[in-house]
Amino acid sequence: MATRVSRAQWAAAAEARLERKRGRNRKRKQDGSGKSAEPAMSLCRSAVSPPGATIFLHGGEDGGGEEQWWSDGSGAPSAEEICMELARRLGISPRCAALFALYDAPSRTWLPPNHRFDATEDCDRRLHFRIRFYFRNWHGMNEAEPTVFRHAPRHNESAGEKPRGTAVLDRASFLYLFEQGKFDFVNDAASLTDFRSEQEVQRFKNESLGMAVLHLCHIALRSGRCLEEVARKHSFKACIPRSFRLQIQQDSAVTRLRMKNVFRKFVRRFQRHTVGAGTLTEEDVMFKYLATLELLAPRFGTERFAALSLDVSNEGEKAQPYINGGHAMAEHGDAAVPGDCSVSHEVLVNGTGGIQWRPVPSESVEVISHRGYFGRRSRRKEPEPPAPPEPPWVHFCDFQEITHIVIEERRVSVHRQDNKCMEVLLPSHASALSFVSLLDGYFRLTADSNHYLCHDVAPPRLVMSILNGIHGPMQEEFVFAKLRREEHEEGLYVLRWSVLDFDRVILAVAKRDHQEDPGVPGALQFRQFRIQKKGSSFVLEGWEREFPTVRALLDALQGCTLRSGNDSFTVKRCCPPKPGEISDLLITTQKVKDNAKRILNLTQLSFHQIRKDEITQRAHLGQGTRTNIYDGVLNVRGAAGPDADEAEYFSTEQNNNSDGREMRVVLKVLDPTHRDIALAFFETASLMSQVSHVHLAFVHGVCVRGSENIMVEEFVEHGPLDVLLRKEKGRVPVGWKITVAKQLASALSYLEDKSLVHGNVCAKNVLLARTGLCDGTLPFIKLSDPGVSFTALSREERVDRIPWIAPECIQDVGNLHPAADKWSFGTTLLEICFDADVPLKERTPAEKERFYEKKHRLPEPSCQDLAALIQQCLSYTPAERPSFRTILRDLTQLQPHSLVDVSSVNPDLPVSDPTVFQKRYLKKIRELGEGHFGKVGLYCYDPTNDGTGEMVAVKSLKAGCSPQLLASWKKEIAILKTLYHENIVKYKGCCSEQGEQMVQLIMEYVPLGSLRDFLPRHHVGLPRILLFAQQICEGMAYLHSLHYIHRDLAARNVLLESDRRVKIGDFGLAKALPHGCDYYRVRDDGDSPVFWFAMECLKECKFSFASDVWSFGVTLYELLTHCHPALSPPAKFLEMIGATQGQMTVLRLMEVLESGRRLPCPNGCPCELYRLLQTCWDAAPAFRPTFPHLIPLLRSFRLRYGAAPPSVFSVL
Repeated sequence: MATRVSRAQWAAAAEARLERKRGRNRKRKQDGSGKSAEPAMSLCRSAVSPPGATIFLHGGEDGGGEEQWWSDGSGAPSAEEICMELARRLGISPRCAALFALYDAPSRTWLPPNHRFDATEDCDRRLHFRIRFYFRNWHGMNEAEPTVFRHAPRHNESAGEKPRGTAVLDRASFLYLFEQGKFDFVNDAASLTDFRSEQEVQRFKNESLGMAVLHLCHIALRSGRCLEEVARKHSFKACIPRSFRLQIQQDSAVTRLRMKNVFRKFVRRFQRHTVGAGTLTEEDVMFKYLATLELLAPRFGTERFAALSLDVSNEGEKAQPYINGGHAMAEHGDAAVPGDCSVSHEVLVNGTGGIQWRPVPSESVEVISHRGYFGRRSRRKEPEPPAPPEPPWVHFCDFQEITHIVIEERRVSVHRQDNKCMEVLLPSHASALSFVSLLDGYFRLTADSNHYLCHDVAPPRLVMSILNGIHGPMQEEFVFAKLRREEHEEGLYVLRWSVLDFDRVILAVAKRDHQEDPGVPGALQFRQFRIQKKGSSFVLEGWEREFPTVRALLDALQGCTLRSGNDSFTVKRCCPPKPGEISDLLITTQKVKDNAKRILNLTQLSFHQIRKDEITQRAHLGQGTRTNIYDGVLNVRGAAGPDADEAEYFSTEQNNNSDGREMRVVLKVLDPTHRDIALAFFETASLMSQVSHVHLAFVHGVCVRGSENIMVEEFVEHGPLDVLLRKEKGRVPVGWKITVAKQLASALSYLEDKSLVHGNVCAKNVLLARTGLCDGTLPFIKLSDPGVSFTALSREERVDRIPWIAPECIQDVGNLHPAADKWSFGTTLLEICFDADVPLKERTPAEKERFYEKKHRLPEPSCQDLAALIQQCLSYTPAERPSFRTILRDLTQLQPHSLVDVSSVNPDLPVSDPTVFQKRYLKKIRELGEGHFGKVGLYCYDPTNDGTGEMVAVKSLKAGCSPQLLASWKKEIAILKTLYHENIVKYKGCCSEQGEQMVQLIMEYVPLGSLRDFLPRHHVGLPRILLFAQQICEGMAYLHSLHYIHRDLAARNVLLESDRRVKIGDFGLAKALPHGCDYYRVRDDGDSPVFWFAMECLKECKFSFASDVWSFGVTLYELLTHCHPALSPPAKFLEMIGATQGQMTVLRLMEVLESGRRLPCPNGCPCELYRLLQTCWDAAPAFRPTFPHLIPLLRSFRLRYGAAPPSVFSVL
């Protein structure tokens, strides 16, 4: 047993040992004995280690050794504490320490940050301290990929220009990454055996020799020696991959000599022309080395996980049995693993690509996972004959889309915001923890630095920070900006970890000076005070008293005065971290930053208008707030014709009629005596029409019938939740209630991410589409619309909504924000727990108000964990209420995902394909539009026929299409399957019946429609139009990078997802351009959008990347004319060519274009922007710009013409 010593003694002894080793190495080098260990082809030194374990670091000159981590009595250290200690010793800042983790090479797993080391269980562990969280192109040297950076503080918030961002790595992390990259490269991060063709092998060898030159060049620059001298002392074979080195050893002596001479000559030229010029620095070499490594080794910085099974499905599709109390009773472990334990899928995770997966062919199962993180292959596994082509990766989600993660032994469930769930079975529990800690870490680095997705891997320091309201180690500029944004009151403060010291907390306090002039507020002053962590206690600098927590220290400071020079500051109210708060702790890319989520604006209303003869009013169902509610029928027009039999409409099973042209709806009629709030009523309809989530009731539109204003909403079969709870009182299991609460939290999380507020969450507004009380089914809820806008309510009506309404909203209707929905959710959760027995229902309005004024607490359920969650939601301080992501995570912890009885599931059953839709379950809502060759309709895909389906857009060919179009229809589907870009409409699947030749294409539903329909009805300024044009170029650049040409780019095919994002759709004419070919020749018999076609398309039927650029020019012209019908391209060209028809139209159009005539300059279009349009319409395709060139031009135009005008949307 080792004697325990203090941490200070341990640190001093460790430093002394390391210094002795460095001294021995320096002495050997001075004596000229031995070969230098400079090339980092192995781990170079060991470091501080937990009990019985050894941790190796990259870099340095000492040969390594073993040192023990001595405990000072405070308990076993966590992996996070080890990483912070190592980062401290290496000079890595606390901000960059989050990129590091401990890797266990023998088991090929990473330790989660909350792993506690045990002296007996971890006695022989050999761990590696590595950068785990990596973002490609963080250096910005690859122009083909988005630049990665951290958010930078906005110094001039009034300016429209956005900050460029700051570097991802500090210098110490950069140096460490370089050493780690060298180690990975020489240890076969990219192996010679990965390449099949002779050309690829030769290119790899040449690039490897180039990397060796960079390696030696770095040594030369660092030591101040000549490159040739370094090359003579260090063999280049120590700087190349192991597989390449082994092959060289097998070559003949003549071949080895020839390679050595070639390398020597290259080094001589590099020394003469590059190094000798004196312009090359160490940093230049390191940047170039790592950038080349990314291109040469695509696996670098990524992680792959072998899965024994993988299933992607909608949450709730599989019925889950309930366990009493909502907790699992079955034991977890090997029983949950299928009998066939072979690898069936592979999951890929990387910083810029999110989560991807693919099936593993049976031929490849033997080979997968035999390569470790460092590229080593098992010696037992010799290279096999060439494997078949690997299937393409399927994108599951980006990290920002994850709501929560559940671990049950080896099984991991990753839940997405749209209720999709990926369930992965991994080989071991350690693999599951490694996988989840990776997703959790990337989520904190890209989405929310103050949130963890799963309790099983929660970093201990983050858990402590959340409990104490402490931000991460962000720059002080972000702290001061936050204090300015908050209410200007004295004593406001922010807590954050220091950017320099891992054991220091900074307390930033705000104070407003006295007013000098009446009506002019005094200036806001800031002071920062240091709180030092000493062991397990916290001490304020200047005050020797110790406190167990930061919160206890701040509680003791309440009412006290802190002196700083001649100024005094009081500590009153903390500003805790907010969900998704922007700071330099978050890493983002250029495209993500441009299209970041923004608050929607509803200043201009947008909803579907329904004619009065399309609705039939039936029985009266009750009254709402200033509304009467009726049962009704919506008659959907446009279903007649040859496709009428395919037009199945959205309705519940018992309300399907024979002709399929009617559906049951709910009519909410505004009381005619309240016509003064009609605008607020329409605002609600506009809000609900622009959101789409499976747990939100769908609003079909608004009908104005004489003096009546009617909102037409989806009919939900089983009615309000509170009615069922009272009816089934005492018979509803706890698991059922938790499931309903999770679904409600999911819908509210969707709204929170869009910065939208519902404003009227309660059990009576939660509707049951499926009761889920029968065996084998789950409940399915939909949150109804909030009714009349909150801003239109009187004070009496607001008081009447106590206890659902948040306390801060009673006095001020302007206080409606996402935190108000969290209070309402907490009260609704109490309703669910108590079978709709409403708290305070017998109290008078005055008593209700006093209840809030005295800050009393509502009754809580007996379950302590659930009571604690409700108590957080019902905090009288809005900033302390948890985000809905946190609520979802903690609700899942109450009812683990392992309630599914996996032992009864046949492991041989094939996993259903989520991209295959059955025609019988598609319920048509209405037509969305028509193109040249097809039409698009809004459908609800409802497999259970009970109103729980999701809204989708369904595209089908028009009747009577040519055989050529029918043959190319499936090609469009094949193209869409391969596309994943934020500016391209998402493919969901396809629908066909056995023996049918017609296939329907299922895509995501974009509620706001096409730009052609949107722009004429809304005022959109030039900066916003240029933003849309830039995003179109980004989507087209991505399309071209995959060698596809669109051939039908027009405003009618660009869809508006939000006021800040557009998506390209309609790939009916898209073609794959063969590699090596500059164009694709097409012979179309049918109609074509000739007014958008380039000259060579009309003349020779030649389509290319350049012809898409021409079409983009026409599309941008449409946007600049706001898609006015009289100014459309067909209208203007027909003015030029005169009356004509048929093929004569094409011939005369060709004559006009060949004569040099083009579409005119739109009104208000700047001259330089019109010149850009003219370059897109150049007669010579080679002289037209490419989309990658257009993107920065449009971005500069957008910044030049000022900040974007007020949005056409707004928050409710």
